[in-house]
Amino acid sequence: MKDTGAETTRNAFTVDVEEYFQVEAFSGIIERKDWERYPSRIDGQVHRVLRILDGFDIRGTFFILGWLAEKNPSLVKRIAEAGHEIASHGFDHKMISRMTPEEFRQDVRRSKAVLEEISGGTVAGYRAPTFSIRENTSWAHEILLHEGYGYSSSVYPIWHDRYGWPEFGDRPRRIASNGTGDLWEVPLAVRSLGPVKIPFGGGGYFRSYPLFLTKAFFRDRAARGKASVFYMHPWELDTELPVVDAPFLTRTRHYLGIPKAERKLASLLPSLRFGTLAQVLEDLKGAAATPPRPGKDAA
Repeated sequence: MKDTGAETTRNAFTVDVEEYFQVEAFSGIIERKDWERYPSRIDGQVHRVLRILDGFDIRGTFFILGWLAEKNPSLVKRIAEAGHEIASHGFDHKMISRMTPEEFRQDVRRSKAVLEEISGGTVAGYRAPTFSIRENTSWAHEILLHEGYGYSSSVYPIWHDRYGWPEFGDRPRRIASNGTGDLWEVPLAVRSLGPVKIPFGGGGYFRSYPLFLTKAFFRDRAARGKASVFYMHPWELDTELPVVDAPFLTRTRHYLGIPKAERKLASLLPSLRFGTLAQVLEDLKGAAATPPRPGKDAA
């Protein structure tokens, strides 16, 4: 029997729009005050991502850093005009664990305001820098709801030395509600093998895994009715990326697989169905509102 899961299940294609020198891995080497000293490479790499997506007629969600949007508003406009969803990546790329609740509130409020003013649209989505919503920072969900966000995609349900909330699970859930709306958390993709959760949704995992394995994981989740969230950064396609003088393990994580990333991406995209994260969330809500068919969907 033909497996149509990969053809019918819409996955989310997401991009974390930030410069190569703003990643958390370099935060102990490159200070926030020194960002403007480094050469910007974001325009060319975002253009490359847009060109690739346009070639496959795919629209995705771009989580844009507020600091970058202020410096380069034309970049935000270009992404929006290409038909992609504009979402927030915070303002200063600071992990939530390093902010107080009030600092976090000001960060997400400022980012949302900047992006909405530039794009002329409503910003509903948020992704925490370095996936830094964990159990001990889950207070961020209530703040996001209060600040007018409709969803977050900030939880990686794995263990990692910088991030992770394994107990969250791999399914989206409504995480906060008030009288005016809901906030959903849509976690990043993992493949569960018993108690072990294998991350595969993008970034360094995509660059380092064999492509056939990534495709197999996507298709396995789709066959079980689960959409997956794919993520990438524009700098991951930059084959001339400047080398930052960082410890060996940090450099390996950051630069591994970049020369082959664009080719792998061009092979992945046509083999699956992708859309914005907002569309995936609407698919989920629509499925939840549809009554089960007797003897078919009912368990």
